[in-house]
Amino acid sequence: MTRISILFPTTLLLLTGCTPDDVRFEDNPVPHYDGVPTVVVDAYLTRAYIDLIGREPLTGELEQDRAALRAGDLNEAARLEMVDRLMGGDPNYLDVHDRKVFDDLSGRFLNGSSLEALTSEMEFQRYLAEQDSLAGGNAYLFFNQLADRLERVVLSVDAFRTGTIDWPEVNRRFCDNSFYDEINMNSFNFIYAAFDDLYGRTPTEAEFEQAYSAVELGSPALLFGEVITNKEDVLQVMVRDAEFDEGAIRWWGEKLLVRPITGAEMVAWRDVVGPSVDIRQLQRLLISSDEYADFE
Repeated sequence: MTRISILFPTTLLLLTGCTPDDVRFEDNPVPHYDGVPTVVVDAYLTRAYIDLIGREPLTGELEQDRAALRAGDLNEAARLEMVDRLMGGDPNYLDVHDRKVFDDLSGRFLNGSSLEALTSEMEFQRYLAEQDSLAGGNAYLFFNQLADRLERVVLSVDAFRTGTIDWPEVNRRFCDNSFYDEINMNSFNFIYAAFDDLYGRTPTEAEFEQAYSAVELGSPALLFGEVITNKEDVLQVMVRDAEFDEGAIRWWGEKLLVRPITGAEMVAWRDVVGPSVDIRQLQRLLISSDEYADFE
């Protein structure tokens, strides 16, 4: 039987004494790479787009923002530039960002009722007011009041962005309308819902009794040291209390970071939002943060 010897490339090189040629290409630098895979960068951009404007980025947007982040070494300044653009720095995103804020608030307070549903009901109440007035009735004021409360909700986010109202007033409006009343029917449910939605807790026995006296009976009472006589007073006092600031920060912080907020973060972030509780500053801080980006 004949034996066949097979020489592998390495063996051939040793036998012949040849070495591989050193091949170099001019004007072909090694591309910059910071260790973060593209899939991770795209995941960050997708999450940011959804949180800020309620949809995933289009292919062109994704490519453009990915390149911009890479050019900025994925640092916080580059991320913040993207966040500011989506929050309205680019006029093309202004309306969709406002709509996302509205939808987030509606999900928190109104079981996700759409802007269109509130607008339609507002217009219907205006129609009823007009028809009642033409018929010589006396209920048109009631219908107009219902419409006014809904209109304040519909216009709230835009009014906040333009500086006409502050963030506490935006939240108060979402608790003061016929949709909220229908979801939380009767005084008992309203009071518990308001404390849960605005503060993230149930009222104490004393707080409930004071609020119930005003809401149900129209009797003067004290809530957080202020006089209240009706439902509107209760909401005004609640959104002006310091506990509202903490409730707003906690809700948005946990929504964006998907984890509980620490006491130290609460203290630091109260300085970020300032006395007017400008929740946009918290959004900017968190969505541009290392934790949110998760590039490590």
